[in-house]
Amino acid sequence: MDLKCTFRRCVDNRLMNLWLEIVQLASTIVFSNDEDALIWKFTSNGIYSSQSLYKIVNFRGILPVHVPAVWQLKIPPRLHFFLWLLSKNKLLTRDNLSLRRKVDDKSCLFCIESESVQHLFFECAVARQVWVWISEVLDRNVGSSFESIGSMWLSNKRFLGVTCFVLLPCGGFGN
Repeated sequence: MDLKCTFRRCVDNRLMNLWLEIVQLASTIVFSNDEDALIWKFTSNGIYSSQSLYKIVNFRGILPVHVPAVWQLKIPPRLHFFLWLLSKNKLLTRDNLSLRRKVDDKSCLFCIESESVQHLFFECAVARQVWVWISEVLDRNVGSSFESIGSMWLSNKRFLGVTCFVLLPCGGFGN
């Protein structure tokens, strides 16, 4: 489906990328002549349950759409598992280790801040510099959080090269 759409105002790259993602998602919609049916989109079987409503109310309707995309990436299985742990905040960073045992020094190895998954991969000065460098090499802003990088996974093959390159700081392809 080719949309012929023009904008009256200039839009920045971030908004244009969001628009292109919407267009890509819209192009996957297939219409049929089948009879319409009510489907509860918050369960896999399409049937309403009070448990699914509870999840929606508790998490304000925010669904982690990028996490299922992790399993569809064409990467080694150990990276699938690593990214899944990263998305669930289950990596053994010092804050998570301190939940299991006593950790004397909870600070990051690169700076004095407390080490967490978010800090180690996105907020630390070293991590931020790596993301800046990757953005410069790819000539596009790859993001500064798991969510922003995860959104690229949703666009599937369009950012395949970017996704592979971005995974290097998150776990790499080495042995």
